[in-house]
Amino acid sequence: MKRNLLLVAMKWGAFLGAALAVCELVKMAARDINYDAGAVFSILLLIVIIVFLYASIKEYRDEVTDGFIRFPKAFGVGAATIVVAFVVAFGYMLFHYQYIDKNGLERLNSQNVEAFYARLEKDTVTQEDARKYLDKTDSVMRETYGMMLQNEMLVEGCADFTREQMERMLSAYDDRVMLRPKIDTSYNTYAGFSAYAQHVFLDVYQNLLANVPAGDTCYQSLSLLVNNSRNGMEQVNVLEEAYQQHKSQIPHYTSILPVALSYAFSVLLYGLFLAIFVALYLTKKKETDEASENNVELPNEN
Repeated sequence: MKRNLLLVAMKWGAFLGAALAVCELVKMAARDINYDAGAVFSILLLIVIIVFLYASIKEYRDEVTDGFIRFPKAFGVGAATIVVAFVVAFGYMLFHYQYIDKNGLERLNSQNVEAFYARLEKDTVTQEDARKYLDKTDSVMRETYGMMLQNEMLVEGCADFTREQMERMLSAYDDRVMLRPKIDTSYNTYAGFSAYAQHVFLDVYQNLLANVPAGDTCYQSLSLLVNNSRNGMEQVNVLEEAYQQHKSQIPHYTSILPVALSYAFSVLLYGLFLAIFVALYLTKKKETDEASENNVELPNEN
């Protein structure tokens, strides 16, 4: 019994939507496995779509058009199948997040933050970011000096000496960090910048100590200033600063509707793209078969 395009598309589109639902359930069950199976499920999604597109177009070709189909009609069958699968997938995902994966939105939001952090860690620190970092660390050391001076924590008579050495340290520290791209590019990322800057600070301090006269009691005030400042400086995190500045770019879901729609649209786009190749394959395959059948060898008159 022959079936029209709508019935074929509804049949295989519904089957495809059901298969995608099963894939989502398997994906959810595999979350606890200590293995990143994202690529595996992406490939599985493509295979499932191709298989059901092939079955849909082939059935229509063989049972409706008597074994022959041109590309526009074949693609139309595939597109109609994908549209049905889009509707089924959208409806299922609404059901999935409402009743099966009730913590799905929270999990997706957490994954988006983690993915954003992972990308941000690999990004290059700009000179503007470095300048803001230095302004904050400079401020920490100056505030620490002011607090120590006010609380009489400096060795008597060493306030001016300590302030002068602090200014020398901050100037050298500033120059070294701002010249970072020309010195060592391995610390250009957000992930490594703060550790690099703290290393530079201690290196500048050690270089300064090399010029301190032996037995200079003012060294005690300078040493105390550096130690007290380091605690505050370590709290300045260029990665966290960048995150706070750009976190508005992170997708944040408060409703299951856009999540379900996003998944269904991915099925629609992938499906329409793959339908082109499946339709071409089936059309070309039949034309090649017909050409072989009609290739009758002429008798040799000689």
